[in-house]
Amino acid sequence: MTEEKLVERVTALFADSDAAQRKMIRLYAETNDAIEASAIIDSGAEVLHMLQGGLRPEVLVLDSVLSDTTIFPLLRSIRQQQIEYEPHIIVTLMPSAAPQIEKILTLGAECTIFKPYSLPELFDTVYQTAASGPRLNRYLVHESVTAQLRTLGCYKNLAYGINYLQEAVYIMVSITCRKPCILRSATARRVPWGSCAPKQGSRLA
Repeated sequence: MTEEKLVERVTALFADSDAAQRKMIRLYAETNDAIEASAIIDSGAEVLHMLQGGLRPEVLVLDSVLSDTTIFPLLRSIRQQQIEYEPHIIVTLMPSAAPQIEKILTLGAECTIFKPYSLPELFDTVYQTAASGPRLNRYLVHESVTAQLRTLGCYKNLAYGINYLQEAVYIMVSITCRKPCILRSATARRVPWGSCAPKQGSRLA
């Protein structure tokens, strides 16, 4: 079994007006096994244009202040679009904007994340927002095993065996649990890092 089959990638669009932040997201995405960056852009107009043009990322990661708009009109515009799917939405914002969180969630966002954030935590939140059930369990097994191997300093040396080990752990979890088991990620979020609306079958529920 290949690693690509074990971990099903989540597609995400990232919108941030800060050029340095976009560059860091792009570089991190290039080395990330679990998240595919469908687009990394700086404006709300581009977000709407890409959705209208048929781009269908599973998750939209939107900064609360973009180069041409703020988050409230953008969320309303996304809701008003006649598109056949509903993307998961994560909004990044400064802690000073915390009073806006309730309204942001009311307008359709599932999570808010305070800046500055670490990219591993951001990408972990992206995956866990989109995935559930067996798909999420496989990801969490992948992250846990990878973190342990890196701690031991032998991730690269055992790269060919990691898929076997991850599959063995996943099978063990599946057999042990009668109901879907949700493992904790190695980069689990910390309160008050942000706010997320609970979803069925999630460790946030």
